[in-house]
Amino acid sequence: MDIYEFLETSPTFADFTRTEIEVLGKALTVEIFPAGHVFYEEGARGNTMHIVIAGEVDVSRKRAQGRGYRYRNSLHSGDVFGLQSLIDNRGRYTTCQAATEVTVASLPKTAFNLLYHSHIAIAEHFQYVVARQLTRELRALDRQLMNALSSGDVNDLFGIPT
Repeated sequence: MDIYEFLETSPTFADFTRTEIEVLGKALTVEIFPAGHVFYEEGARGNTMHIVIAGEVDVSRKRAQGRGYRYRNSLHSGDVFGLQSLIDNRGRYTTCQAATEVTVASLPKTAFNLLYHSHIAIAEHFQYVVARQLTRELRALDRQLMNALSSGDVNDLFGIPT
């Protein structure tokens, strides 16, 4: 499957027109990475966003005082990661690592900025993608909080030593 076909069939980009898909597709670079590849680590500066085409990417966040991992999630085909750091110019919030061999389409910050400022419709669509991603993450964190509250593990959730 080529990048244009992927974008046309991915629910994440369902609202993009054919012209917008062509513009976005030209800006993306498709690469295959082996299992274990670290895309970036928590705290690193962000200069690229990625779209999972095939495979699985693990997302994790360290606990307070470096005690193991507090947050875990998996990304699959159509999921976008690294986008928030392109927008707010802050360090990465999580570590993202290939759980399996993974094919991703990457968009560097320079290309993202060019698309965002020169194609209003694409900018609006990316805003919607960000909103959906934030909503998914908020729901996942809410589930973790509710599970911790119901199990009495609130201290563990926030990395507080017991």
